[in-house]
Amino acid sequence: METQFAQVSLITNITDKLIDFMTSEPDIKEDYEDFTLTIAAKQLSREEVRSRTITYLFTRQLQNRSVFDIFLEKQKDLTDEEKKVVKALSSVITGVFKINKILKNGFEMYNLINEKNYTGYVLGTMTSYRTAYAGSFIYCRLCKLDGEYFICDVRALTGADKTGGALRYAVSKIIENPDNVFIDNPQKLEEIKAHINNFEKKFLECFSSDEVITTNKFADELINAFNDFCESGDERIKTLISNGIEKPENKGYFPTKDFHFSVDDFAKKSVAGFSAGGEKYDVGLVYASNSGMFAIPFYATFCKIFEAADYKDIPNYDSCVENFLKNTKIPAVILKKVYKKYPSFPKIISDILGEDLTFEQIIEKYKPNNDNLPIIAPAAILYSSKVFAELMEREIEEEKKEENSDEQTLQRVGRNDPCPCGSGKKYKKCCMPKSS
Repeated sequence: METQFAQVSLITNITDKLIDFMTSEPDIKEDYEDFTLTIAAKQLSREEVRSRTITYLFTRQLQNRSVFDIFLEKQKDLTDEEKKVVKALSSVITGVFKINKILKNGFEMYNLINEKNYTGYVLGTMTSYRTAYAGSFIYCRLCKLDGEYFICDVRALTGADKTGGALRYAVSKIIENPDNVFIDNPQKLEEIKAHINNFEKKFLECFSSDEVITTNKFADELINAFNDFCESGDERIKTLISNGIEKPENKGYFPTKDFHFSVDDFAKKSVAGFSAGGEKYDVGLVYASNSGMFAIPFYATFCKIFEAADYKDIPNYDSCVENFLKNTKIPAVILKKVYKKYPSFPKIISDILGEDLTFEQIIEKYKPNNDNLPIIAPAAILYSSKVFAELMEREIEEEKKEENSDEQTLQRVGRNDPCPCGSGKKYKKCCMPKSS
């Protein structure tokens, strides 16, 4: 118990130092005040300021550096113990935790995101959690220090009747950062890797290659059919392949927001995210060993830059290169696959950038893995997630209930009654023929 009190004191003291640092350090002060609105909120208590500060710490980057890194660089008088606390705060675990048991100074709880049980200790007093009970949910981060976990950056505390909201928020955090699923849970990471190896065999079985080129008009159907084949052995994927995979007619780059992971309607858009509308462009489904399948817009266009007699003939070649280098959704493993196919990769990239870079320098500059985490395709992580599977089941059940409700409503509508769709027509002249 004394050790926990000492750790709580250390975390609190370092948080206070960080607050003082951010309100005085010229490189941070203005950005910090804009984010936290501290100037306009002088009446905030120390606890409220601390809460806003912690949120800022865990979300803000300044010139690709965290506040923790800048703090460690500038504060030369920190003790080894204090440095350890700063590093612990910089590596917090994001979670939506279901409370299983209330303790004297914390909780036994289960993280919906990384599927691991924790004992988390509060930094303040338990009176702040008076509404908590077994079955309720706490949205927060955990700081691991000397093998113990401490609750920080509490965003919300909701009841057991808000399970749907907890599931949706958990999945939104996975979509925001898929690595959250296996951070601090090596068993989950091994499970994901096993799925990836199994899916790779099926990918090669389907396509006889580790990459296939299609278009945004066809990508959704192809991805969904492949997922069905992996999960249930559905042979629809082989029918699609035998009928011919739609190929792009022209190659060229232009900005598009069609493909992205979105918090809104993520249960339907999390894996397949290509719009049926808009201009047609090429999409590469690329399977990287130990990483999974990536769906990469303009992959064939990017590859053509290294195939063409003159890459300047490819429309917007420079913007395409910039996208592949700076887009965080395109990992280093994709660039490595392209480099393996085209040894001229670093020379052409250097020509376009106006720099003289080796492939290793390109990766170091544009695709650094500062956390040294394994690179795994977001879709592979998502489909290994229990909370995502549970949410999908709930979504499907809700859709079935809505369909049944609509059918019951239509059965009660008379032929000459106004149509329930709101068209103003009689039911027999509007939706009745569609339902028969």
